Amino acid sequence: MQPLLETIVQSLNYGDLPETWRVPQAERFSQQKTLYDYQRSALENAARALYLYYKKGTSPYQLGEGPNANERRKADFADRYHFDIDGFSIPQYESKADQRNQRQNPVFRILSEFIAPQGGEIPYRHIINRMCFWMATGSGKTLVMIKLIEYLHCLQQHREIPPRNILVLAPSEHLLGQIRRSIEEFNQTWLFLDFVPLREIHRVRQGRLETSDVITVYYHRSDNVSDVQKEALIDYRRYENDGKWYILLDEAHKGGKEDSKRQAYYAVMAREGFLFNFSATFADKEDIVTTVKKYNLKEFVRGGRGKNIYLNEEEFTAFKDRSDEVNRSEREKIVLKSLLTFACVSRRVFALREKTNICELYHLPLMLTLVNSVNTNVEKERNDLWAFFQILRGMASGEMDGDLFERAKSDLIEDWRNEYFVFEGRGCAEHLGKNESFLRQMAVADVRKAVFLSRKRGALQLIRSRDNKELALQLKNADSPFALIRIGDTSKWRRELLAGYEETAAMQETSYFDGLEQSPITLLMGSRSFFESWDSNRPNVINYINIGGSDAKKFVVQSIGRGVRIETLPGKRRRYSFLPNSDEKAKIVGLHDGEVVLPETLFLFATNRNAVKSVLEGLETERSAMFEKLDGIEKAPVPTIGGQDMPLLIPKYREAEKDLNQSKFAMSERTQQRFSRWLARTSDAVFMARDGFDKERLAALQGMVQNGKYKIQSEKDYARLPFLQERLLSYLSKTGKATDGVRALEKQDVVHFREIRVLHEHVGEIQRKIGKVKQERLSYQEIREMAWRLEEGEIGRDEFAQRVSGKDEVRFKDLIIKKIVGHYYFPIILGNEKTDYIRHIIKVRSEVEFLNSLEDWLKSLRLSWDAWMFTKIDEFWDKIYIPYYDEEINDYRRFLPDFVFWMCKGDEYRIVFVDPKGIEHTSAQKKIDGYRNLFEENGKLKQFKYRGLNVCVRLWMFNKDSQRASKEYRRFYIDSPERIFEPY
Repeated sequence: MQPLLETIVQSLNYGDLPETWRVPQAERFSQQKTLYDYQRSALENAARALYLYYKKGTSPYQLGEGPNANERRKADFADRYHFDIDGFSIPQYESKADQRNQRQNPVFRILSEFIAPQGGEIPYRHIINRMCFWMATGSGKTLVMIKLIEYLHCLQQHREIPPRNILVLAPSEHLLGQIRRSIEEFNQTWLFLDFVPLREIHRVRQGRLETSDVITVYYHRSDNVSDVQKEALIDYRRYENDGKWYILLDEAHKGGKEDSKRQAYYAVMAREGFLFNFSATFADKEDIVTTVKKYNLKEFVRGGRGKNIYLNEEEFTAFKDRSDEVNRSEREKIVLKSLLTFACVSRRVFALREKTNICELYHLPLMLTLVNSVNTNVEKERNDLWAFFQILRGMASGEMDGDLFERAKSDLIEDWRNEYFVFEGRGCAEHLGKNESFLRQMAVADVRKAVFLSRKRGALQLIRSRDNKELALQLKNADSPFALIRIGDTSKWRRELLAGYEETAAMQETSYFDGLEQSPITLLMGSRSFFESWDSNRPNVINYINIGGSDAKKFVVQSIGRGVRIETLPGKRRRYSFLPNSDEKAKIVGLHDGEVVLPETLFLFATNRNAVKSVLEGLETERSAMFEKLDGIEKAPVPTIGGQDMPLLIPKYREAEKDLNQSKFAMSERTQQRFSRWLARTSDAVFMARDGFDKERLAALQGMVQNGKYKIQSEKDYARLPFLQERLLSYLSKTGKATDGVRALEKQDVVHFREIRVLHEHVGEIQRKIGKVKQERLSYQEIREMAWRLEEGEIGRDEFAQRVSGKDEVRFKDLIIKKIVGHYYFPIILGNEKTDYIRHIIKVRSEVEFLNSLEDWLKSLRLSWDAWMFTKIDEFWDKIYIPYYDEEINDYRRFLPDFVFWMCKGDEYRIVFVDPKGIEHTSAQKKIDGYRNLFEENGKLKQFKYRGLNVCVRLWMFNKDSQRASKEYRRFYIDSPERIFEPY
């Protein structure tokens, strides 16, 4: 499965969204933080998805709409997935046995109270109003979540989406605390988020639309949402509010029967609003398909924002059967190898700090040991944590076997020579190998110091926490504890397994775990539950002992995500080689990849290496079960002139001063009056203190309104004056656009033909037909030779037409796969507007009609140009455009005509844009105005020089009803392709 929603929203250009649908100050979070590009991309994708849902269907949102409008929106949204989304429907019975015994699917039972079943199931389209953010741990999901809250508030203020309460759900107090702290930081901006417990909603008027700059955000523990009302639990039916919620769910990956029921509660509560799921680990197909932004562990690591991931060759297999004493030395050896790895990392960090004299370089390394069983009720031989503890105790308090130590070291050296770096393949190969001599120098005392915080052996003593959830281990001859066991309740362990050990109570009130980031503790041990809601830069080694089962995928990816974060310098969350050139990087210049690879790597040891490998390689090789990229389409040869390839040129643009009289900011008269009064009532000191204005920016803002630098448009009403203020400042800071000559086409300018995607089931047949067309292709020179033979009477017109086009056309369903003379790539694929199994082909009716007209005319091939070529332009993928100012959004848009032609004769060169669209009064005129401002002067074409060529740029709007165009713009319309090739 692939994130289909992410692909769907890409059909909509974010820059073309109306002004009120843009994310306000998308890059800004607080005075200290700005959002990274991938975080802004997540918000922009969310904006596009919401716009498609609320505005682009058959039932766009409007105030006072009927009760069935939202169901129609859900149906439209489901149809955008272009496959049977109801294949995810919720059946009444999960199995035949359940049906025989009348045991209803609990999820069906919950949903059917609020959604009418159809045919014994709940169609998935009834809960399709959702989107998922699949973002790696440490990627800043919380910042995206809070900015999304701000965005939802702004959309409600502008009455673009229905007024709904906003609810944040997270599975622990720790996570809610993290969100609360981030909100407190965000509240330094001009908006204020009031974080209110959900139980207090009954003291607030439900469903209200906020009218101030205070956003009420309710919150609750997601695992305490239930169908009963108790001290800790809430009955979701008391709070479902007719389904009128915008819900933001953190850690939404959780599975299991109870969590599936909770997911149904959330769907019920958001059925008339929207559900936003955030997680680093999505495995369920419904979550993956509805993902609107994928920046998972693979993208996170490859982007340099996380540690490299290394999977060790040797496994913890000796831990599978611990009754065999023969395996004891093997168990000790693999544990020793993980301790050696950790010691090498630790020693390297301190060496780098000493070399650079930067005490904050990298982090204090940490080892995690995650085990399957910690239960004291089973035999000791089956308790994984006890087995690891026994080996650790022996190494701490007894002598390490010298031969075993050297054997472990030799094995580890061999492992590093045959390393396996996940995601990076063998790209990091030589770097780890450069640490071989560093590893050979490690002595037993070095490992003791790095791991046990003492070079000498010593007896263990226990330090219990005051709440019995933690147990720290310390050598009697050391100054601080080196290990922490976190298993929920340590009292049974102390009583049944650790009787006889010296024990003391922790002196501090706070948790060792909560203070782990600055703690000297080197080892953290526990079951699969402790890592939830915990992020850290510290882990460099993770041991998985007997971790398996059906949920292993979620657990492995989630736990790796907890430890993959990196912080080279404070606030610099990139690996060394990815740091931008800056003053901070200059402080640590001189380091090389061999030195930094150890602290920048997360080393994994596992009982079942292949299981972990398959999980991680699954992220590497994910393929779509729905849409796949189509191969086989190629660039055509460029025509030659005098033995040289004809240059393919496109315009360049530069920033220029903007004529405010020509493109004024648009607002309604009512808005202008309200804003003028607001400015007059607010002192300069308040603007400067609250909004960070300087005198120059404030004067510009006041002067714009006072001097009438605006255009009155009755429909341009701004509900929120702070939003208008932001847009005005953005407008004042913008520069205009001017032409800057022309440049040669680069390969990234036209790429859409490499991004054609088709349903998996049709890929093979379409690619076979593409191959058939390509076998019959004629070169440009061959076509011209045939044209000369036609003119000389050597061949007839029918033979010419067959050779040029008819023979090179094949069909598949409603597709036509063909060559078109002079096109930039071949073959070209035509469809129709109902073709939904293939994307980024030519299927708009006006574009297909234009190409048909062009082909009919080209059969004569009576051209007066020495050489010519043309290409389709895709508005999403390609980068050939004409900028124009649109007063509707008070900003520049990019006009991407559907086709661009290049033609040359002697030193005369033409770039001709052709847009075969309807005669839309305002939209077409704005685009033509943008062209005229850039490429005409006093009604005549501007000329540009390029290597001895005189270059002009022309725009034609192709329409069979061109005479309907207004008199002022009629000269830009044509109804025949012949006009494109006329000399002028």
